[in-house]
Amino acid sequence: MQHRDYFRRTWLLALVIMITLSCNLFSKPKTIDNEPVGKNTQPAATKISKPSTNKIQVDYLYTSNLITVIYPLYGTALDDFSIVTITNTLSSQIDVIVESEITGYTTKAIDTVEIGAGEVMEVRQNPRLIPEKLDELTVQKPAQYLVKVTQLDNGEEKLLLEETGDTLVYAKRDFPWSIPGFTQSEVFDLLASMVTPNDPGVEELIRKAANYIDAGIMWGGYGDHVDDDDGSVYARLEAIWAAEEQDYNLTYISTSLSFAPGYVQRIRLPGEVLEEHSGNCIETSLLYASAAEALKLETGIILIPGHAFLAVRTDLANANYYFIETTMIGRATFAEAINRGSEEWDETLPHLDAEEEDYGWVTVEDAWDKGISPLPWR
Repeated sequence: MQHRDYFRRTWLLALVIMITLSCNLFSKPKTIDNEPVGKNTQPAATKISKPSTNKIQVDYLYTSNLITVIYPLYGTALDDFSIVTITNTLSSQIDVIVESEITGYTTKAIDTVEIGAGEVMEVRQNPRLIPEKLDELTVQKPAQYLVKVTQLDNGEEKLLLEETGDTLVYAKRDFPWSIPGFTQSEVFDLLASMVTPNDPGVEELIRKAANYIDAGIMWGGYGDHVDDDDGSVYARLEAIWAAEEQDYNLTYISTSLSFAPGYVQRIRLPGEVLEEHSGNCIETSLLYASAAEALKLETGIILIPGHAFLAVRTDLANANYYFIETTMIGRATFAEAINRGSEEWDETLPHLDAEEEDYGWVTVEDAWDKGISPLPWR
């Protein structure tokens, strides 16, 4: 077991932030599990400016690509998908209806606003994906963004603007490793959205894990124990390992490259990893983090060039962790995975100390606190 005191961890996380902030976001392509990832060449947005009448100006800005896997974060951790700006140069107030959608893929966002004389108003909208459409998004899909702006005038509707524009809907498993306007650290934090402790598949994993622990039950939190002095954290993590092996026949498999524009990686959510009995390094780490978080154990995802592994905190009083090499599932014992994870941490720390790029630590709870909440499990 590796131990690091709280001061060292805080200093280390500060180093990680300093490293990522100092790095060029558009870094050279890198690989994780032999899958090319890195620079995302997508344009951030498309801006259109159209005079709808002599007295009312309508401009709109929309995102050129919808990143499906993190779509609930638009308007919170991510910028709004659509921004319509209306300038009213009339001498009186106007009432306006603003609508936007991605035709065939989202619900329609609708806002009715009052704009005073001489005022300028931004209407920010985030059309939501239709749940039933997610299953169809096994590959990227070209789509049409539709914006419509209508003035209400004495009970009548006057069309100010109605236009469409091209956009691209990512496949449901495509995760971009760089996003224009985001630091590397901010992109890494988005992985916390794929830690899904409330997924029924993860809950079933925990139930089955209870069969591999002496007490026959699984419980949450740390209690008053310090640095896992009663071994309960270790025992629960080991039981999860046993259930993944024995009940799910889980094994490590590197998945194929997605063909979305720029450098992206195909990442399955934890429930899918369990259903398909396999996962790559980031997928198996996200699954293990989901199970640990469901047990109220705090986790961190460690990213190094070409790889990811997991950290699970041993108590709430100190910043000490078990480091787990999750890709050893199905071919090694849990103790061996812990030993290898500890070795990897020792190998990683000097690189972090040297402020090398493409190294990061995502503390899942911290990312959630920033508004990067878990994705819907279905």
